[in-house]
Amino acid sequence: MIETHPHDPADGIAPLVSIVTVTWNSAGVIPGILRSIHSTLAPESYELIVIDNGSKDGTVDLVHQLAPEAAVIANPRNRGLAAANNQGLDAAKAEFIVICNPDVLFKSGAVTEMLQVMTRHPSAGWVVPRQRHEDGRLLTTAGDLPTLSEALLGRTLAGWSSQGTTQGQWWDGWAHDEERAIPRGQEAVYMIRRAALEQVGPQDERYVLDWEGPDWTDRFRKAGWEIWLAPAAEVVHLGGTSVRQARLRWIASTHRGMYYYFSDRLPKPSRPVLAATICLRALVKMVGAVGGLPLYRWAHGAATTRAPRQRASN
Repeated sequence: MIETHPHDPADGIAPLVSIVTVTWNSAGVIPGILRSIHSTLAPESYELIVIDNGSKDGTVDLVHQLAPEAAVIANPRNRGLAAANNQGLDAAKAEFIVICNPDVLFKSGAVTEMLQVMTRHPSAGWVVPRQRHEDGRLLTTAGDLPTLSEALLGRTLAGWSSQGTTQGQWWDGWAHDEERAIPRGQEAVYMIRRAALEQVGPQDERYVLDWEGPDWTDRFRKAGWEIWLAPAAEVVHLGGTSVRQARLRWIASTHRGMYYYFSDRLPKPSRPVLAATICLRALVKMVGAVGGLPLYRWAHGAATTRAPRQRASN
């Protein structure tokens, strides 16, 4: 089901920015993001596109009630994140498109600051804001595309030696206070340029949940587009909303995505060993999840909570 919204193509007026968010049983968080959009952006400056992946908790009804201006695409089933993002991208009309999780809260000026970074840097195809946890702690937003060893070891083991530096899969401990090009940005919320989208193409719909971001980032970079951090743009990311509803499904999806990502970038003869290794890792994770281990927090919550390492003085 698709509903119209104020920015009708027939009126000849394109919004300044399109905001695309994908929901799945998001009734607990969708009011927050809608309030933050309404309180930080002028109504005529944006279009809001909500792609719902078969929610059963009244998410769509809440969007109708709280954001009547939104275009809603209600899928009868969960199509996966990349496929739903692509539906939003197809519907978007603005030159700049914000893709965001439904559990983020925009602070005042966040979207404007991202737009300004896009304007200042014509080679920027992708801009990420600085993110914070709900309690105000800085959440790591910048990093590099993962190596296979980093992916297999996981965030805690792979990142212990690079705390406070701009090296490794995630730059935990870095202040995120520089407007600069970075290898990769955290994908809970980001802005892309339409020209880059048209050159790179949509997201790979094999990725159901997780790893669509690194894959797309790699494709943006290979096409010559840069990823930029906008430190003056801030959002709050609550985190883990969908994962907590289906932990075993998340583990399966993220490991399937890990396989797709690396199998596309490694020699074909290595794929059987790669598949077996990733399956074993997924099995261990599932056992941990059944045992009640906080896997999502370990994977995503280490964000910039520790102070940067101090250099030894002479």
